[in-house]
Amino acid sequence: MNMQADTDRRFFIKTLGCKVNQYESQAIRELLINAGFKECLAKETADIYILNTCTVTQKADSESRHWAGIFHKTNPNAKIVLTGCAVENNANAFSFLPGVSNIIKNDDKIKIADILANREPLTVKDGSHRFLKITDFKDHTKAFVKIQDGCGNACSYCKVPSVRGASISRPLNNTVEEVKTLVSKGFEEIVLTGICLGAWGGDLGEKKNIVDVLKSLCAIPGVFSIRLSSIEPKYVTDELIEYMSQNRKICRHLHIPIQSGDDEILGRMNRPYTTLGMRDLFSKVRKRIEGVGITTDVLIGFPGETDKNFRNTVNLIKEILPVKTHIFPFSKRDGTAAYDMTGAIPEDEVKKRSQSMKISAITASYLYREGFLKKLVDVLVESKKEKHYGKLTGYSDNYIKVIFDGPDSLMKRIVPVRIEEVSLSYTVGLYAQIGQDSYKST
Repeated sequence: MNMQADTDRRFFIKTLGCKVNQYESQAIRELLINAGFKECLAKETADIYILNTCTVTQKADSESRHWAGIFHKTNPNAKIVLTGCAVENNANAFSFLPGVSNIIKNDDKIKIADILANREPLTVKDGSHRFLKITDFKDHTKAFVKIQDGCGNACSYCKVPSVRGASISRPLNNTVEEVKTLVSKGFEEIVLTGICLGAWGGDLGEKKNIVDVLKSLCAIPGVFSIRLSSIEPKYVTDELIEYMSQNRKICRHLHIPIQSGDDEILGRMNRPYTTLGMRDLFSKVRKRIEGVGITTDVLIGFPGETDKNFRNTVNLIKEILPVKTHIFPFSKRDGTAAYDMTGAIPEDEVKKRSQSMKISAITASYLYREGFLKKLVDVLVESKKEKHYGKLTGYSDNYIKVIFDGPDSLMKRIVPVRIEEVSLSYTVGLYAQIGQDSYKST
């Protein structure tokens, strides 16, 4: 084995993009540390830079190049290792960036320690390379657990299926053991994540689905909650809604991306639902899951989007009152069906619509949060205080961000908080302390 000096084995990781990437960066961190590499707290002291890239938008690709440039400028003699979705099908374009020594595909992330140590990587034949493992989650209050990879959808604007492959499910026993480890480390919230999370089980041939995962994880002893990171509308089944409504360990929160509130645009996006179907779904969710928080994604400026199409999306947001709406301008991605579509929206108009949507989203959030005044919610307290007010901060189980006074000993714990004030910008709570253990007691 080729032994490198310690000075060649100091690494720094930068992660761009989604929760799956964040999970995989933690797994890479553990692989390298277990192989004798040392992680640097500051990029200035590193000899190896690992950039876990994202390609969901043109901006994400540009950000990947930007960070590679920062690393090379910081230490021109360092190795720069690029991995993640931006380099998956575009390695040649990135390999010419100054300082880049290795480009590692998503399926080869499991081999990263062997590659950097100049060892012959072990051959993996059973598909397990798609699922790395973690035992901790550095610098996070909650732990992400990846249970699914790949996507079988064909949304016309999305490049992700081409860089992540077909949907594949992580074995359930593997997931259960990892969650047990994380709960034993003191994590009180586990966030299940995947490229298309709701597709879990579809490839197993055992008629399993995401509810089977939830049932197995809820059976694990301990004080912790489980949150679904994002789930497509077609996977929000009656079975899932019913199970969530009955189990206190599952956060009352669903992130359901709608992308548009207009049927014409949904058709051009190749999204498999209608606005009527979405209205019915959200109505069902709210009726069955008391106090549920809904978050969503909307895509602004899709080719051919008229002002009327856009207003229909605004109206849907005003109806469903998401606690948080993530707003994305349309980004042309080479290799997608939308790349050559006509009817491009001028950039200034996209900005104007995005600002209008932001105002509507903030108002919708306020109206939703206002309904919890003087009520108790369970809040997972962050490990750092809120910057502007110096107070504790955290997210409730239904995804309301709350700031409140309390001792630092509450950090990383789930505690009951009574909401006392709601504004457009923030929600203020009061730590309930003795005698009241959750929103269920109200």
